[in-house]
Formats: sequence, structure tokens, C-alpha cells
Amino acid sequence: MAKIVIADDSPTLRRIVSTVLMRDGHEVVQAEDGVEAVQAVFANQPDAIVMDVQMPRVSGYVATRLLKDDWQTADIPIILLTSLDQASDKYWGKSAGANDYLTKDFEAPQLSAAVNGVLKAAEDARGGRPALKADVVDLDDDDVLTKITELLDRKLFETSVAAAVTELAATTHRFEETVAGLLDVCSRFVDYHLAAVLLVQERVAYIRVQEASSLEHYRQFLGSAAETVASSSGESYDVSGLDARVADPDGLLDEDEEGEMGTFLSMPLRGHGGKVVGVLALSSSAKQAFSETAFSTLKLIETPAAIVIDTARHSVSST
Repeated sequence: MAKIVIADDSPTLRRIVSTVLMRDGHEVVQAEDGVEAVQAVFANQPDAIVMDVQMPRVSGYVATRLLKDDWQTADIPIILLTSLDQASDKYWGKSAGANDYLTKDFEAPQLSAAVNGVLKAAEDARGGRPALKADVVDLDDDDVLTKITELLDRKLFETSVAAAVTELAATTHRFEETVAGLLDVCSRFVDYHLAAVLLVQERVAYIRVQEASSLEHYRQFLGSAAETVASSSGESYDVSGLDARVADPDGLLDEDEEGEMGTFLSMPLRGHGGKVVGVLALSSSAKQAFSETAFSTLKLIETPAAIVIDTARHSVSST
């Protein structure tokens, strides 16, 4: 028996869905709108959720995004139940994180099969282990709306950063400008000391000194970045044969400065065809300097950054 949260503003539909699922042996918790749905999920830690899309206060799409974004509820499968049946509606539901999608003209066996399907998929994903349940949390209306506001604000920021990276393809004309633009975008969400783009085939490193750094920090950073290139590309990458092009207009790389690298972060740049063409690397002299937001945003721009850099590479080689 599973515990299922049912969220729909129609009493009739809640009754129909509840009847079908209770007949299948499941325990049902009902919610009348999107805010109550979020509250019910945090308060009950159910095994699955069946949720309407068009609900008062908060839509099913927004509630789904919120629940899938929070580690306490991210693994709970969600079935969106709606009268909307356009391809764009299904795409938006999947984009929000829904595990399945049913229209309101469903037959009882379809609903049962959908619920059993997402429960089985969740069990398989756990490898048959029992689900780890987060502690019960009681949220009032303001708590839910605050969570939604914070989520939407962060998503807007991440979208803006990704758009800024993509825009580089149209606004920069030289490869060095493209790299500088990418590192500038990174500086908007990561407080780094050193940053670089290392290219595999060209064996060139474009390095920016953002904050005062020691030569030891610089050497450690370049060595770690080169190791990342080698491990990501499967090719040897010797620092001694690297063409390092350092942008340090303010003279922040100081041979008298003391200190070592405290935090290192990198990601491979996979160009057209998925081949690793380079690595984006960032470092700080402080330990644990990069936040979870920095990690998630960097992951978000991974694909557009790689394509922009690879396109700029090809433009240089063709001229």
C-alpha cells in the first residue's frame, strides 16, 4: 500500500481519483489547490502525487517545479492530471519534472496503471531499497509562497546567465573575446581568483587573474586544470608544453604573494559531436569558496559554453 497525495480543485474529481486509488489499497491525502498540495507533500512525505495542472493560487506546473527542486521531495513521483492535451502542455509538464501525464477523460485502469508505473519506476531507481523519507515539515501559506518566489527568482537568474553565454556567439568576433566574455559571465556567480579555458588540440590556456594570487596558487591551478584536460579528453597534456596566455592587466599575479589554491572547480567543454575540446577551470585561494548555486549554475551553462567555445575555435581555424 502506498500513500498518495491527490490535488485538484474539483471535489468531484478528487472523489473519483480517491475512490479508484483506495480501491487499489492505497492511502489517500487530499488537497484543494497548489498551495495545499505542497503543504500536504511536506507534511506527509507520500509515495506519489496525482496533481491537477489548473488550480487556484498555484498551478500544478509551479507546484511540480517546486517539489522536484527540493531535495526533501525531489524523488517523489508526480502524475499531472489535466484537461489540457496539447503537445506543448505535455512538454511543459515534462520540463517541470512530472513523471507521467494523464488527461481527465482517463479510465480507472489507466489511472491505476499510471500510479503503479511511477511507483515501480521509483522502486527500481532505488534498487529495491526502501525510500528514504525526509522529516515531516509543516508549512503555512507564506512559507510555500516564499519557496516559490525564491525558486522563480533563481530560475530567472540561471536563465539570464545561460542567455548571456549563448549571446557571446553573436556579439564577439575574436576567439580571445569569446573566452573573455565567458569568464566574465562566470564572474557574475562565482567569486574566483583565477579562471581559464584550456584547449585540447591547440594546447593553449587562456587565463584570467581576477583577484590577487600567488605564483604557487597559479602553478597549482594550472597543474590541476591540465590534469582535468588529460582525464576528460584521454590525451596527455603536459603543462611544460602549454602556451599559457595570461590576462592580468592590474598586476594581481604577485610573486611575493603567499598562499596556495584553496578551491578548484572545472568542467569539460564538449563541442559538436560530444568530443571534449577543452576545459573551463576556476579557482580560489579560500577553501570551499564556491556555493551550491555556483555549482548548479555552472552545470546549467555547460552545454552553451562548450558550443560557443567550439564554434569560435572553428571560426578561427577557417580564417
